[in-house]
Amino acid sequence: MSRFAKPNCRLFVIIAVAVLTFGATSASAQSLEELNSRLDGLEPKVNAALSNESQAPQVVSELDQAEADFAKVASNPKIDKGSLVPAYSRLESMIERLYSTYKKKKDDCIAQIDQGGQCDYDAPEQIALRAVYPLSWLRFQGATSIYSNDAERSKKVLNEAIDGFTESTLVLPDPNLVRENLLGRAFCERELGKFDKAEYDKAIADFKQIMSEGTGTAQYKAAQQGLATTYAAMGNAAEAQKLSGGLGTGGGAQMFQLQNTYAAMYATRDAAKKQQYQNQIVEVIRAKENDKEGWAVGVGAVVKFSHDPIGELGSSSDPFQKHLLANVLLSKKDQSGAAKYFLEAARSGKYPRDYKYAADIYYNQKNMGQLEQILTDMSRQPGNPDAQWAEYMRYKLTRNEWEQSGMKNQQLEDQWVNAAEDYLKKYPKGEFANETRFRLAERLQRQQKYADAAADYAQVGGGEYGFTAKFNAAECNYLQLVAAGAKESKDKNAPKVNTDELRKNTINLLNETIKMAPEAEREAGGAQKKFVHDTKGRATYMLAGLLQPAQNQQSAQEIASLLESYESSYPAMSEKFHDIFEWRTQALNTLGKYDVIETELHAFLERNGSNTQNSDFIKELGLDFWKDGQLKQAAGNKAAYMADAKLTALAYGYFENMVSAGKMQVKNLTGTLSILGQAYMVLGQEPKAENIFNQVVKADPASPDANAGLARIAQSKKNYKDAVTLWTNVENTAAESDNLWYEAKYHIAEIYAAQGNTQGACSKLAQTRAEHPGLGTPEMKANWDALQRKLCLQK
Repeated sequence: MSRFAKPNCRLFVIIAVAVLTFGATSASAQSLEELNSRLDGLEPKVNAALSNESQAPQVVSELDQAEADFAKVASNPKIDKGSLVPAYSRLESMIERLYSTYKKKKDDCIAQIDQGGQCDYDAPEQIALRAVYPLSWLRFQGATSIYSNDAERSKKVLNEAIDGFTESTLVLPDPNLVRENLLGRAFCERELGKFDKAEYDKAIADFKQIMSEGTGTAQYKAAQQGLATTYAAMGNAAEAQKLSGGLGTGGGAQMFQLQNTYAAMYATRDAAKKQQYQNQIVEVIRAKENDKEGWAVGVGAVVKFSHDPIGELGSSSDPFQKHLLANVLLSKKDQSGAAKYFLEAARSGKYPRDYKYAADIYYNQKNMGQLEQILTDMSRQPGNPDAQWAEYMRYKLTRNEWEQSGMKNQQLEDQWVNAAEDYLKKYPKGEFANETRFRLAERLQRQQKYADAAADYAQVGGGEYGFTAKFNAAECNYLQLVAAGAKESKDKNAPKVNTDELRKNTINLLNETIKMAPEAEREAGGAQKKFVHDTKGRATYMLAGLLQPAQNQQSAQEIASLLESYESSYPAMSEKFHDIFEWRTQALNTLGKYDVIETELHAFLERNGSNTQNSDFIKELGLDFWKDGQLKQAAGNKAAYMADAKLTALAYGYFENMVSAGKMQVKNLTGTLSILGQAYMVLGQEPKAENIFNQVVKADPASPDANAGLARIAQSKKNYKDAVTLWTNVENTAAESDNLWYEAKYHIAEIYAAQGNTQGACSKLAQTRAEHPGLGTPEMKANWDALQRKLCLQK
């Protein structure tokens, strides 16, 4: 009959109640909330089963499972026992109602038969019996878990449980089921022994009766456990100890066995017997040395039950007992004692890892003398599994001391450097090789030995230091490039550096750094996450700077992609934002993305509309646009020339606005405003250009550019008198090396010819050619030749 085939489920809770376990039990299979939810679902089923016999067996099975779940929840030491009362009361009421209903149906059926009628009472009897079993176990749980501090209530429910178990034993034909109910009754009797010692005798008799039927029964171990706990409760430690040894090797059984062995050891006055018990305790724990859970139980038992761990274990020459004692003292927060016995166990040769446990303790205690001696001993033992760690710690300790000195103490620096090099000689690919190699490379970088530092960084093979090492290697190469450029400009005889190869290598390293950054940032935490992100920003800046001089479509595409949204992504790089904006703008210009530049430039100027601190930068931007436009004009790309002129006018319009607002003076901006006027001319905005040129000439009458601008306007209007005057001003003020000087003479000749003074024009052209046969630029020379042929040579 499967209705009683759950002794192990109940036994789990029995043991939890009977034994002083170490730590928390493995307890609840579900929470109290889940149990209450299950009970909510059972309420309507129970109500239906009271009148529907066909549904009752299934409902009883579900109630049986609910009782087992209640037992697991109740065994959790962290749960508030008071919170269990409502669930207990609901579950007890449901099972009790089913039990009482079908017991009455059975009794009524028997009464009907006694009166000569016919009736089958087997079905209601089976349902009642199936219900009384979980009901009795539930009451046992109530007595031991909920009402343990209420003697009267505890005794009442225990007696009710005993009645239920007894009822089943009297009518059940199956010996296995009889033993299960007898087992439940015996545990209840053991609990009642707390109030009436005569009940212990009843429990002993019931447990022994179950055991008398042989070790092969399913109830034998549970009965042995119950008998042992009964003797322990009676104070008969010797008998409890004898029985607990055969309960198995599980954590609860092991703890119970050790508890009873300690109790027996302290109960006897026989020294030989005491030693025998002590040896048994050691051997039980030794058998679990390589079992993580069993070892924890063993150490916990010594912590909990031993009156004098040092006296009982410390004088032994057995390395295991030294090792055990060290773990016990560590659990008891006796750090110094634990370190002492870890060291003794380690020096025996059997527990080499105990060196590290002792070292950790001395490190935390800042006992550097002891720690250094241990590390030296360990590092000299190649077979020690922690020898590498010891060698690393010799480096780490001296480096930490150097850092705490403010990184100024040369003696300490030499010590950690030597220790790091010693470690790498022994363990070039060791667990800590990346860190030690990184720190040595970092030192070389501080000493500006960039080539050596980069070579060391390149050997850092990933891990925590991999990302930073990759970037630092790139940075060292970058600094070598900067240094090589400076030497070349100052000392033409300096040793040549293969800058092309170095640049290529640096670009590769920076690309790898940027590629590694997302994963490194995901894995980093706290301040390190920000460091990784900011490092990616620095790498991006350096890479864009290296690509910038190329000025081709491919490099422009890379730069534009790299620097998109850079300012919002890397606010820590704000001091480099002007470079970033200029590089991105130049890249976009090369790509012909003038609309994007215009949008970004508008936004930049709006942000800086009243800020004069960025005026030099804006001048530089505008000049870049103007120079780019002139190159495109010379190449015959009129559309690109017009686009650059528009961007020039947009940038330098900032200065026009500043002058209008009285924040700047024209006399300080003559060159800038002259370029603005020229840009307006290219864009066909002649009135605006004329206004600008007039402001410049007013501030600086000798301005060649402004006079030339006004001269062009006057000439285009055929206002030849003013045009000649203005061009003459240019001729008199512009340097002979300035193309404007030739342009002025050329246009004066044009005007003379337009006025009918061909002789004057030819004289002007011939005299200038004679004095300056180069005629400035090739373009000017070509124009000059054409005009001279037209006016002077075709007669």
